[in-house]
Amino acid sequence: MRKLIVALLATATFAIATPALAHDDDDGWRPDSYAEFNQFYQHIWQGIQHGLSDGSYNPREARYFYGQLRQIQRKAYWEERNGDFDADDIAEDLQDLHQRMHIAHERGHERLNDDWNNSSYGGYGSPYGDQYRRRGW
Repeated sequence: MRKLIVALLATATFAIATPALAHDDDDGWRPDSYAEFNQFYQHIWQGIQHGLSDGSYNPREARYFYGQLRQIQRKAYWEERNGDFDADDIAEDLQDLHQRMHIAHERGHERLNDDWNNSSYGGYGSPYGDQYRRRGW
């Protein structure tokens, strides 16, 4: 009974957390100016924070996404500063990063669900395998 309740809670948590990053598609991901770019930047930044907080991104993935986002920001700033802001180019970079984040987020949740279902301690698997698992508790 306890395992059933824990499984239901895990499923409910996953169902609630997933829509935070979910989008039907990336239509509308085209900043027309550098000022508008900042809104997209904040959205992606919050998405990375969400992935870290729910465990779907590991720290290495989050650092990668932060780095990619900063690179796009530098590019957008440089283009704006030179008076040559290319909205289509920046939108393409944003969409690509956003899509990769969604894929990693989904895989992270799949990994978490697999870890939860295959663990010996209700979600916290032993890195040493079953031979070191406590018996009789």
